[in-house]
Amino acid sequence: MKKLIKYDVKKMLGTLPYFYLFTICFASLTRIVNIWSDIQFIFIIGQVLQGTAIALMVNILVNTFINVIVRSFVTSFYKDESYLTHTLPVTKEKLLNSKIISAVILTLLGVLVCFASLFIMFYSSDFASLIKTLINSIIVGFDMSGGTFVTIIVLLFFIEIIALLLVGFSAVVKGYSYNHKKVKMSFIWFIIYYAVSTVASLLVMVVVLAISGNISALTATVMEASAFTTILIVGLINYLIMAVVFYFICRKQFSRGVNVD
Repeated sequence: MKKLIKYDVKKMLGTLPYFYLFTICFASLTRIVNIWSDIQFIFIIGQVLQGTAIALMVNILVNTFINVIVRSFVTSFYKDESYLTHTLPVTKEKLLNSKIISAVILTLLGVLVCFASLFIMFYSSDFASLIKTLINSIIVGFDMSGGTFVTIIVLLFFIEIIALLLVGFSAVVKGYSYNHKKVKMSFIWFIIYYAVSTVASLLVMVVVLAISGNISALTATVMEASAFTTILIVGLINYLIMAVVFYFICRKQFSRGVNVD
């Protein structure tokens, strides 16, 4: 399993390390140039560098998704390389688990690079104070600390990405079970899976808010503390359940066999 994960991570990375390096370099250059931002010409250069760094961060997240879904999952299981993959002395479940674990590792790495780049560009004592003030203004009157709020938001973001990846894996497995128009069917099933899971999550949210007596939060301009906490926790649990459900859907479909091109 360790060898599989090592190989999959290496394959999924592709050219991403170059984007990691470029992003951190442009973030560092932005920080250096902004030291003289009071000079108009240098300020413009700093803004260009900052825009480039942010564009590279977006590129990292998009390319991570493409590498994980297309260049690794599809290529390894359904293209020419699949003939070697499926003759390995390991079970289909281990093959699938390796892809999922590797995808999570790569996603976490990409997010960490983006956060590190943002930290390099913007961190200062004044900026930290501004963020702290903003967080405190959001959670004022709420029964949670700033650290708890940030932790829940980060977990919510990360688990949402994992759930989205598992939806993508499930859609590909389902789409490639057809004999024709496999890419098109994968895209259609991705939309179906995502739409159904999103609607289900919203219904669960409405039901929980209704039971807890916070249904008015959906239309209120100022949200009560209990409603805000409920929405955060239910959202986190919803995405966690979504990830687990699509993991088992994907595993069940994959275990039925693979329709290699």
